[in-house]
Amino acid sequence: MKKYIKNYDKVQNKRDIELGWYDKQIMRIDFFIEENIFNEKRTILNLDTKIANKTNNQILLEKLRFVNVRNLSLKEVNYSPIDSLIIEDMKDTGCDYSEDMRFHVHDDSGYGEKAGYNYISFYCESIEAIDLEEFPYSDF
Repeated sequence: MKKYIKNYDKVQNKRDIELGWYDKQIMRIDFFIEENIFNEKRTILNLDTKIANKTNNQILLEKLRFVNVRNLSLKEVNYSPIDSLIIEDMKDTGCDYSEDMRFHVHDDSGYGEKAGYNYISFYCESIEAIDLEEFPYSDF
């Protein structure tokens, strides 16, 4: 999955241990449209995911940006625990696809990668790592 994400190595140097990380929960979903001076538009999805390390219990917030998002489906959006985000490169599937729908991104349904999704599914043109930071616990 991580080989498809631009800047992924840049943010990953903040992790103490390379192996043993897993996604825990979607913490923020921010969907919007950008427009340039030529009236060209693109959709952006910023997704913040709480991740944890099995070895040392370190908790971080991973921030990813998905560009030209299409067919965004969300269901049962409350506290959305996820086991992992799966990124499928449509170029590797042999299916016809348009460049702005190169990647299919979804969470694991619990019945295998090809068996649908639980909470989130969409297609996008590109993926970029924005930041990886200590998890910002709130006082409330």
